This record gives sequence, structure tokens and C-alpha cells, in this order.
Amino acid sequence: MIPTASREEKQTDIIKAAIRVFSEHGFDGAKMEYIAKEAGIGKGTVYEYFESKDRLFEEILKFSIEGFSFGLKESIDKGETIEKKILNCSRFNAEFLNNHMDIVHIAMQVQILSKEIRIHHMAVQIVVLEHYKEMVKVAKAKGELRGDLDEELATYCIIGTLDQFCKQRIFNDPSPLGEIDHQAIVDVILKGLR
Repeated sequence: MIPTASREEKQTDIIKAAIRVFSEHGFDGAKMEYIAKEAGIGKGTVYEYFESKDRLFEEILKFSIEGFSFGLKESIDKGETIEKKILNCSRFNAEFLNNHMDIVHIAMQVQILSKEIRIHHMAVQIVVLEHYKEMVKVAKAKGELRGDLDEELATYCIIGTLDQFCKQRIFNDPSPLGEIDHQAIVDVILKGLR
């Protein structure tokens, strides 16, 4: 007997299929029947999991935001030094934005997101902030960063630099990912401007 996918696995499969469809057709052009076909299921099954296209798109955003948080934490954990951790975060940030560019563009065009998705987004952003804060705190305790460093300010400087630089490179000045000088970003963050 072939094991059947759990409800959660089926929902994830639909979300992944919907990401591909939204990326190809945009929000307005994405039809539930396209998503069903991409997922290899009937259109009615999609509606069993998601009451509307708007709701499905919000679940895509939640799925992507959670994926970002998880991937960022993994990137931090793979580094042994603050330099390697920030380097990993820079690479991950650029790769994630590059791989999710279509969804980000669509999200910027969707006028109204539910209160639930906005609250969820803020909750995950707090988790992401905590990942960075912990990274700074550990580096400070290890003596990799100066003892009088304001941890919160350092956290925001790192996040702001990585976020803005990667968005600029991915959205406004598209360069192949291999051409982004992540080490230069890390050097500016760690050595400052003087």
C-alpha cells in the first residue's frame, strides 16, 4: 500500500505549486485550475485547503517568511566566527531574494493583506531580529566585537546593510549572484567606515 501524504504535506505541495504558478502568471493571471494542475490534483482539492486565491497567496507569504527565518538561522549556525556568520547571512539573503523575486514583486502589488498575515509577518520579523541579536551577543562575549558595543544598534546596522544592499543588487541593479562581493559587505560592517 502506498502511503498517503498528510494534510500538512499536501498543503505544502499546493503552496509550492502555487508559488510556481504565481511566479509565471502574476497574481491576476494565476488561476486556481492552473495551481491544481501544477500540483497534480483537482481544483476542488485546492479549495479544500484554501478558500480563495487571496488566502492561498497569504499562505505563500507565510511559508516564504518562515523559510527565510529558518534559512537565516541555519546560515548563522554554520559560521564559527562573526565574520563567517555575516558572510553566510549576506549570501543567504541575496540567494533568497533572488529565488523569491517574483513573489516579492507580487506582494508589493497586492493592495490589502489580512490583519492575520501582517501579525504573522511581524512575529517572524521579531524572530529574525532575535537571530541577529544572538549572533552579535555571542560575538561580543567571544571578544570578536568590542565590549562597549551597543548590541541592538549593531544588530540593526547589520540587518540594514545586508537587507538594503541585497535588495539593491537583486531588484534595481541585477547582477549575477556570483558577482556580489559579500566579503566587501562584511568588511564594511566589521571594520566600519574609517
